[in-house]
Amino acid sequence: MDYESFKDNMPSDDELEKIKLFNGVNFASIKILLADSQIISISKNETLIEAGKPEEYMYLVLSGRMRVQLQKSDDQPITILEQGESIGEISILDQQPTSGYVIADIDSRVLMLSEETLWKVLETSHEVSHNLLRTLAYRLRFGNSVMHKIHSLLREFEYDATIDPLTGFYNRRWLSKMLERLIQRSKGGESESRTLSVIMMDLDHFKRFNDTNGHLAGDRALNSIARSLTAHLRPEDTITRYGGEEFLAVLPDSDIGDASQVAERLRVAVEQTALFAVEGDSLPPLTLSLGIAQMQTDDNQDSLIGSADKALYRAKHHGRNRVSE
Repeated sequence: MDYESFKDNMPSDDELEKIKLFNGVNFASIKILLADSQIISISKNETLIEAGKPEEYMYLVLSGRMRVQLQKSDDQPITILEQGESIGEISILDQQPTSGYVIADIDSRVLMLSEETLWKVLETSHEVSHNLLRTLAYRLRFGNSVMHKIHSLLREFEYDATIDPLTGFYNRRWLSKMLERLIQRSKGGESESRTLSVIMMDLDHFKRFNDTNGHLAGDRALNSIARSLTAHLRPEDTITRYGGEEFLAVLPDSDIGDASQVAERLRVAVEQTALFAVEGDSLPPLTLSLGIAQMQTDDNQDSLIGSADKALYRAKHHGRNRVSE
């Protein structure tokens, strides 16, 4: 960055008139207060403000354009500051480190106002004080808008991190958190214990189906079967996509008898699910093998799922398209 004194390289009245902080201000009354200030020439992609560092200056963009980023490497800035905008006023007022990076988007010239100079100008000019309040009000509204966007993005990221996009089922990441809580709740602690069962499911010969009909047809089949499975579970039951064509249903307050009835219902539903190619042609139906297990006193999620997985293996070993426990 190249520094110049304000006195020796005084901005033109036209440049100062474009500064929003000086809107409607008599420059003659404040120029003497700006005499000790400096003007910075900052090159494209050069950093003016570093996140996390205290800032002792307020900056006014005389020419050029600045971008504000939460991370230095961000591709998308959270805002762009054009000629006439101010930067850093909040850090001076709240005495807190800055929360973002300010980087020159193109070659720019910026007027630096120290904290002392800023307060002198505010005390001298009612118009500057008024303009600063308007700027702060805008910053507050913008900050609320940014926070809303950030929260929306976080919700999207959380959704993307826990939902399988093809089936709409929860994924294993979500399952590992939820199942542990349900196991602890079912063990009861000081209260009465409750039953809990799981069903491990696997589509029979799904690889053969994919190889014969194509992966797009396989994806359509998974989507159709997912809808059928969901339609035959209780509202309190949950189902996750455990692997490629494997699913795990969690049944709170259900014993092995309840799980057996639900599993048989799911088996029949899949067998009766009509499948179609992209062109609309009918495809052969798929079948489902299922293994069921009820939680025992000493079970954790690994041992409970392991029991259901062993039962699933027995169902496949004995001919597939059946329920085993």
